[in-house]
Amino acid sequence: MQSSKKRTLLNICIAAGITAVIMLMIAALFDYYFDLNDDVLMKDLLSGSYTGTPAAHNIQMLYPVSALISLLYRLFRKTNVYGIFLCLCQYACLFLILHRTINIEKNRIAKFIAVTAQVLMYLGCLTGHLIYVQYTFTVAMMAGTAAFLVITGSGRSNRILVCIIIWLSFLVRSEMLLLMLPIAGMAWGYRFISDYKEEKKKEIRTIYFRWALILFAGLLICKGIDVLAYSSDRWTEFRNLFDSRTELYDYQTIPDYESNRDFYESIGLDETEVELLFNYNFGLDEEIDSKTMLQVAEYAKSIKEETPMPQRIKAAFSKYIYRLHHFGFQEGFEYPQTDAPWNLIILIMYLSICIAAVLRKREGIFEIAFLAVLFIVRSLLWMYILVGERDPIRITHGLMFAEMALLLGIMINNISSNSWKVYVRAGLIIVSVISAIYVPNNMTVSQLEAEDRKMVNEPYIELYKYIDDKSENFYWIDVYSSVSYSEKMFTDTDNSLDNFDILGGWACKSPLQDAKLKAFGFKDIQSSLLSENVYLVVKSEYSTDWLMSYYNNKGVGIELSEVDTVADTFRIIKVNEKR
Repeated sequence: MQSSKKRTLLNICIAAGITAVIMLMIAALFDYYFDLNDDVLMKDLLSGSYTGTPAAHNIQMLYPVSALISLLYRLFRKTNVYGIFLCLCQYACLFLILHRTINIEKNRIAKFIAVTAQVLMYLGCLTGHLIYVQYTFTVAMMAGTAAFLVITGSGRSNRILVCIIIWLSFLVRSEMLLLMLPIAGMAWGYRFISDYKEEKKKEIRTIYFRWALILFAGLLICKGIDVLAYSSDRWTEFRNLFDSRTELYDYQTIPDYESNRDFYESIGLDETEVELLFNYNFGLDEEIDSKTMLQVAEYAKSIKEETPMPQRIKAAFSKYIYRLHHFGFQEGFEYPQTDAPWNLIILIMYLSICIAAVLRKREGIFEIAFLAVLFIVRSLLWMYILVGERDPIRITHGLMFAEMALLLGIMINNISSNSWKVYVRAGLIIVSVISAIYVPNNMTVSQLEAEDRKMVNEPYIELYKYIDDKSENFYWIDVYSSVSYSEKMFTDTDNSLDNFDILGGWACKSPLQDAKLKAFGFKDIQSSLLSENVYLVVKSEYSTDWLMSYYNNKGVGIELSEVDTVADTFRIIKVNEKR
């Protein structure tokens, strides 16, 4: 018993040590970033720097986890809790996979091969995503880890751990978890059939039925709490606006005014208001509400020249086939897109398991059938996102991580089996070599991305320092002038109330923006821009004619005066009403 406890503790220490080395190595070479502005705004909402008080409603996450993180911000006011949370989730995934591998594998050679393969896979595939952190990909990592744990584990504690991971990932990004569920479901099915082959079939059926029931009940409870938390009329109105805005900006094209004048006049929008939709500064106009946004989105969809579905499927299938076998090195962190070495590693895993299964003859029929079904499922998921033309790497790489984790689980389970071990170990060695080849490329691309972000951020850092130094003022930032900035996670953390906001974005017109306006004594954006000590920030190359036209059309004569410039990039403009 004592020896078993020592071994368990040792295994935990080894897995934690390897994970810590990866984390410290990346921290020594790079700064951690929030990959997208979405995560920055979520951090601002949760920390209280947006409204002055940590917000339990952060719009994108489901309420329970949002409330928990906001509570932690109340306890640790000067800490980047959200950044720490995302990093902990990601490195916990690496740790859990490593620990399970070390714990279940007794053969030292097999253990060394498996751990080496995993470490190199992390460095060859994941480096960029560990540096430029995004909550969507974090959820994919958690879903893939859950699939691995399902395949490789047993017992009540394992089932509880899987449920916790799935619930947490659902709370963080429900849409991504739902996309990952078929992969996790395949892992659950594999384990159920494998266990069902053994004795006590009735007991196995009962265990797995309860497991699935508890898992989905937990998801329903999480969603129910979220629905209840956002059930007020004001939040319902905003969520309708949010959904319509997402449909319009992410999936449709805003109809131009001249060709669609009759439609816009029928819903009460003039040309200057439509221009606000085009430049994302729609927060300036109080008349653009959920009803108006829905009408524009529905109209845009009705006049959109849709490519016939058979043609879209054909084009997506061609792209899918190309991405299956394109193994070039990365040229950039996200664009131009490449799926290597993910796709190559997954191919090797499929081949290793398939060869071992074929040579087992009748005993390997289950594995061959499972791989066939898994490939069909993953193909359907890929076709779904490619037909929808929404395939950023945070989604595609997330899908591949989950699939890779599932296949890795099957290989680890059989790495010491007499009929499997030669092919599984050979497959993992090949995976290690491929990953090692891509490590320098991944590091180089990550470094180039860091240099690019540093260069782009320099004028923004000056701008936000300028704004922070003038705390007596308030600044409204043009949306297009704000989008290029990417924030470092753990540099100069300051969760105090920000004296600026953007004129649009996905939090615009939310109860949280109402709270921010109230904190600074503003009634609305339109009137606040005319107030004393309130300024507009816009990039030097961008015109402000749209602003003049908008106010003039509202019967308010204005004059714009440039009071300052920052970093030779941004103009600070005072908007004054003509007397």
